[in-house]
Amino acid sequence: MKKIAMFIVMLALVAVGASALQVGIPNLGSSNQDRNANVTTQFTIVNDGTSPLTGITIQLSGNPAYSLSAPGSIADLAAGQAATVTLSGFIPLTHNAVDPTTLQAQALPVGTVIVSGNNGSLQLTQTVNVTAQARNQLELKKVRIQCDTTSKSLDNGDTIKNLKPGEDCTMEVEVENLFNDNENAAKTSGITFQTIDIRVDSSSSDIDVDDDSDDIEDLDAGDEDSLTFDLNIEDDADARTVTIDVTVKGTDENGAIHGEAQKVRMEIERLTHDIQVQSVDISPSQVESCDAQNVKVTARVLNLGKRNEDDVAVEVSIPDLKFQKKSATIELDQDDESTFTFDVPVPKGQKAGTVRVDVNTFFDTVAPSNSASVDLIVSACEDGSEEAPTQSGQQTTTQPVQTTPVVVTPPTSGGVAAQPRSQTQSSSFTDSNAYVALLVVASVVIVLVLIGMVAMLVRSRQP
Repeated sequence: MKKIAMFIVMLALVAVGASALQVGIPNLGSSNQDRNANVTTQFTIVNDGTSPLTGITIQLSGNPAYSLSAPGSIADLAAGQAATVTLSGFIPLTHNAVDPTTLQAQALPVGTVIVSGNNGSLQLTQTVNVTAQARNQLELKKVRIQCDTTSKSLDNGDTIKNLKPGEDCTMEVEVENLFNDNENAAKTSGITFQTIDIRVDSSSSDIDVDDDSDDIEDLDAGDEDSLTFDLNIEDDADARTVTIDVTVKGTDENGAIHGEAQKVRMEIERLTHDIQVQSVDISPSQVESCDAQNVKVTARVLNLGKRNEDDVAVEVSIPDLKFQKKSATIELDQDDESTFTFDVPVPKGQKAGTVRVDVNTFFDTVAPSNSASVDLIVSACEDGSEEAPTQSGQQTTTQPVQTTPVVVTPPTSGGVAAQPRSQTQSSSFTDSNAYVALLVVASVVIVLVLIGMVAMLVRSRQP
């Protein structure tokens, strides 16, 4: 029993001694710190005990590239007294700007400080990390989501709302190389990222990310570039908020890792009643107005609402054709689909142009839900000349084609082709000399007949 008591007393003394010596964490640099530079920082050593702290020593260990240095000892500290210690170091070109796993920009451990002292009864020791931080030069500049019904540019933690099951979305991820494009001897600017890895991950299978990772090659200092990813909301997705993780990671020419991680959210909603038109097909999609025809309109609908429906109907309305018809009602369970087909007459002589075909869905027989439309093309009749068959079965046009006969003689020795003769003119009988002579003879005969008749008339009147 005494041994147990002694052990407990020793533990208490160690605990009291440990709490009596407090050491702050020294951090070199900041989020704006350039690399390839000497830096200094300060940290404190505090005696929180009730006894003086004597023989205080400081030991450093860590990566030699950071050249850590500090005094090896400090003066004794009275109870409650604190001392400030200066620590110097160097930020190498290879220092990572972000945690390689989380891609969060932060100070990273590069060494340790061990502080020891004696409070008169115990030798006390405290060990803390030395951290360093430098500028992150790879920025996730923009995340933009474009869906069928909405779009939004998102910052870290933002949400795009009012999304529906079955929607197709794209996400554009834009990054920028923040290095200054002026090269210098210190190699702190004009730096290229040879490969930048971009990943997009969904927290739920309700949103599928097609090709969730891709690379940007050779992004020069000061340049921007972007990649686009496809996000598909499943048709049977539940009403929920899905987190999308976007990460950007790149290693600069000096070997330092830069990058950023963001979380954006996509909120999927389901209406109580939601009969979606998934597709509308029309066959044929183009008709001529020469003859009366029928076209077939086929609509595929899907119940994306929160409940099973007992009375779902679909209506096709075509005002230009004075056509409107509503289907009989059917039962349609949640996430189920069905197809409706309508025969639509197109009358002869229908005005040429684009005819809009509207498809409307209903729940509870008459309550409107959703709609979609397609176009039917009505083209005018093509007026063409009729052709008469020849003896060989071929057809020729009824309108003769008049051509001018041209005679071409061989070219002269000078190589110039002879000009064609003048056009041959045709003439009729009325234009001939014989026709003129006939007219003269007929005129003479008529004159002689008239003279003879006058003479006979005169003789008959003489006594």
